[in-house]
Amino acid sequence: MKRLLLFLLAALLLASCASAPEPEPAPSFDISPFKQKADDAKTQADSLKAVKGAPESYAEAQALYTEAENAAAAEDWETAQTKYTEAEAAFTKSYKEAEQNKKDAQKALEEALSALSTVEKNAEDARKEAGLEAEE
Repeated sequence: MKRLLLFLLAALLLASCASAPEPEPAPSFDISPFKQKADDAKTQADSLKAVKGAPESYAEAQALYTEAENAAAAEDWETAQTKYTEAEAAFTKSYKEAEQNKKDAQKALEEALSALSTVEKNAEDARKEAGLEAEE
C-alpha cells in the first residue's frame, strides 16, 4: 500500500510540474485576396486618372480602402473583408465614371472642332462674297 501511495504521489508531483499547455494561436484570416481585388480595381481607376476624372466617387473609394486598411491592422478581419469588397466596387464605379466622363469630353471636343471648322468655312465664304482676299 505504501508503494502505491508513493507511486501516486510521484505521479501527482510529475503531473503538477509539467508545463501548462500552450494556448492555441488565434485563428488568422487570409485577407489578401480581398485586398488584392481592391488594389487591382484601384490600379484600374488610377490608369484613367479617376482621381481627377471622377473625384467624388474616387474619394469615396479611397475612404473605404483606408477603413479596410485600418480594420486589417486591428485584425478585425470581418470588417476588413467588407470594406475591401466595398472599396473594390467603389473603385470600379470610379473607373467607369471616369471612362464615361472621358468619352463625353472627347465627344464635346469633336463637336467643338466641328463647329469651329464650320465657322471658319462660313468666314471664308463671307470674305469671298465680300470680295476680300483670304488672310494668310
